[in-house]
Amino acid sequence: MILNLDKRFACVLTYLVKPILFCCFITSSICYAQDTISLNDVEISAKKIDLSQIGKKLEKTDTVVKEQFKYSSVADILNYNSSIFIKNYGPGSIATTALRGGNASQTAVLWNGFNLQNAMLGQSDLSLMPSILFESIGVEYGGSSSLWGSGAMGGSIHLNNALRFNQGLSCAINVGVASFGTLNSSASVLLSKRSFASSTKVYLNRSQNNFNYKDTLDKENQIKHLRNSEFNFKGLMQEFKFLINSKQIISVNAWLSDNQRHLPNYPNNISSKTYQRDNGIRITASWSYMVTKFKSLLRAGYFVDNINYTDSLINLFSKSSVKTTMFENENYFMAHKNYHLNVAINILSSSANTENYSAAKTLSRASLLIGNKFMFFKDRLISYVSARVEYFSAGTLPFTGNVSLEYKLTKHITAKINTAKVYRQPTLNELYWLPGGNPNLKPEEGYTYEGEINYTKQIKQFTFFVSGSAYNRKIDNWILWVPGAGGNPSPLNIQKVWSRGTETSWKFNYRKNKFRMGTGVITAYVLSTVESNSQQNDNTVNKQLIYTPRYTVNGNIALGYAGTDLIFYHQYAGYRFTTSDNLNWLNPYHTSSLRLTNKLMLKEVDLTVFAACNNLFNSDYTVLAGRPMPLRSYELGISIKVKQKNKITNN
Repeated sequence: MILNLDKRFACVLTYLVKPILFCCFITSSICYAQDTISLNDVEISAKKIDLSQIGKKLEKTDTVVKEQFKYSSVADILNYNSSIFIKNYGPGSIATTALRGGNASQTAVLWNGFNLQNAMLGQSDLSLMPSILFESIGVEYGGSSSLWGSGAMGGSIHLNNALRFNQGLSCAINVGVASFGTLNSSASVLLSKRSFASSTKVYLNRSQNNFNYKDTLDKENQIKHLRNSEFNFKGLMQEFKFLINSKQIISVNAWLSDNQRHLPNYPNNISSKTYQRDNGIRITASWSYMVTKFKSLLRAGYFVDNINYTDSLINLFSKSSVKTTMFENENYFMAHKNYHLNVAINILSSSANTENYSAAKTLSRASLLIGNKFMFFKDRLISYVSARVEYFSAGTLPFTGNVSLEYKLTKHITAKINTAKVYRQPTLNELYWLPGGNPNLKPEEGYTYEGEINYTKQIKQFTFFVSGSAYNRKIDNWILWVPGAGGNPSPLNIQKVWSRGTETSWKFNYRKNKFRMGTGVITAYVLSTVESNSQQNDNTVNKQLIYTPRYTVNGNIALGYAGTDLIFYHQYAGYRFTTSDNLNWLNPYHTSSLRLTNKLMLKEVDLTVFAACNNLFNSDYTVLAGRPMPLRSYELGISIKVKQKNKITNN
């Protein structure tokens, strides 16, 4: 556990309070008077996310789960509360997705509809995304390339903010301590008036991250100590929203981050001088306009991602920077109550600088989307059909489309079907990295089909939810890095991959007065095999992709009374092959977590105390080969929220 908490807490306050006071000053200057005019909460938003989720399996994080993972990253929430397998390299290290037999670059990670994937790497690191920043975290399963573009092949992760008007003033500070010298802190200020709203969030997460793990191969000294793995993550998210009138809203969002890691060597008895620093600047702006039968959204984004990697022991100093500019216009026409047409254009340009390119490189893309939502039988049957055509500066991209159906068979049973053509364009590194880049790469492309049927029933104080889904996806031109000239790896379109599987979700809840209890189980069965490979003497055909477990199970048992919630989480992950020929593997593992929150709600103050025990049964496990995971660890946290509602009078 952390020592000298007073000094660390004072340091955190110094870091947090200054920007909060500044934002309070700015927002107070803009909105200096209390609102006394009644105005309904107005929200004008685009509907692309609603359209993309028709016919799809969805998983959304509820408020209790978000409260219990307030001090964690998005990776931690998804790891225990979805069927996504998280490729976790260890505490504070990179965490990416393996969704439905795909890799991280085949899952879109979207912040308010903007794709966060790094244009050089083609993926996003979920460990660098604190869950405290987002009001909504959800997973959309199934292909949606026609709506979200490159990378939305297996599914999409949606990280959304929900800044609303007329919510008053509130301030919150959260401080948590944990094993391995970890301090996790954040603070927020919300000022929400009749026609103006501002949200400021700052965070700091740092750790010495020296932990014990078990090495079963060493019979004499199994307990080892990981060193040289400290990290320091900090950042700020600022949102502004202006209600111009009942038809128009302007929003401006900014997310700044600075993340530093000390990367350990393996085996860990070798001292490390390897460091990585990731800096991010993400700025977006949007203008929404709505009348009775027409909605339009103009929005733009500017993202900068810098990665500095150094290893002084081998004189390696690598710097890379990628800048992405995007513009989008979405329009929705409601000519008839049962037919909603949407037309959108998207323009995106990414440019990168690194010593490993011959010169600065740029990728540009422009696309046109046309779709239509149909509703029949008093909205019991909903369908969405879309098509997307796209220009890509480094080659051709496939024509993509989507057809989805959602039918309410009975009051309690809903069936969903989705079919789509999906694609992923090559990244800047795959095209231009020296040595090894391949400018002649084709985009990965294929077809995906999925269906789900779910049942929801409430009987007095009992609620039941059961769902089952199945999917089938074949991808051609799968890009794989293989040994090239001089032994340098080079990417080639050499594989065809077939992914198929099933997923189930079982949830039971009981609530009476202040008492509540529930349980849930999420299962996934994944077969993701190589159907063909153009390499000579290849022995990967019909073999499972590496680090893609066939079986995963997540379960939880929850008890609650009044403001107290106790949840036990358990996770199982099956065999993960570590070589493409499936001759080497990691054994299955079980890991558990026990998390407790106690919330005391007073008139204007909410006080929440949090405690957790991770790896409850001290399991010896690794998610990825050579990346040890810690033994049992602990977390403690406290959150204080002060709130003041607007004074509203009814007309």
